[in-house]
Amino acid sequence: MIQGHIESRLQAAAAAVLPEADVSRVLVRVCADAKHGDFQSNALMGLAKQRQMNPRQLATDVVAQLDVAEWCEPVEIAGPGFLNFRLRAEAVNAALQIALASESPFITTATTPRTVVVDFSSPNVAKPMHV
Repeated sequence: MIQGHIESRLQAAAAAVLPEADVSRVLVRVCADAKHGDFQSNALMGLAKQRQMNPRQLATDVVAQLDVAEWCEPVEIAGPGFLNFRLRAEAVNAALQIALASESPFITTATTPRTVVVDFSSPNVAKPMHV
């Protein structure tokens, strides 16, 4: 929920700085290490490399255009151009309240319907398992 909002705002900010860029590849991911924040993005480094730009300067320019203050603490630029996002406690609380008030919290509808096959096998426990 919040991740998608941050991602769309980041894409809009990147498009404002680099109008000709394909910003659909500018993605926000959950941080593997919580000490760096809740979410991170390294996509600006790839955009900078394609254009032979300084990735940290591009990150600085994009962050200047980025408005995620309602969800995040100020965005941190780390290393050569990583963006680290730390969520505000109020934003997490508000998102949880909205989700819990909904009919089916934390369940989203697939954008493209898919068929899922669930196989309930009945192995013979008296024999070794095999395929």
